[in-house]
Amino acid sequence: MSSKQITLPVEGMTCASCVSHVEGALKKVQTVENVNVNLATERANLSYDDAQIDVLDLVEAVGKTGYTIPVEKTVLPIGGMTCASCVAHVEGALRDVPGVVDVNVNLATPPRKRLSRTCLESLRYRTSSRR
Repeated sequence: MSSKQITLPVEGMTCASCVSHVEGALKKVQTVENVNVNLATERANLSYDDAQIDVLDLVEAVGKTGYTIPVEKTVLPIGGMTCASCVAHVEGALRDVPGVVDVNVNLATPPRKRLSRTCLESLRYRTSSRR
């Protein structure tokens, strides 16, 4: 198992019962282990096998309980790309960053290439993946 640890922000919890619902939903997701949901910090800490499930599976599981994991969209200028292969490499590298759920690199956007990525709000952009 290729285990990754992640901390997810969870919005909408107001009591211990809410915490129990979120923990239960996350524990039902295949390969998820060591789930700890904290009401005070509004965070869920867990580990999962990223080779078998995606972060979106976790977002969906929490969403089905009536709570949300917020996402944000970020557009960044990037340079140095010259072809479709460059685009594929940048997109692939960013998809490996924990918390990134969608990547769209546009080679044609002048004057600099633009990167649009949707990621979990609590996670920050990193230039390398932690493996």
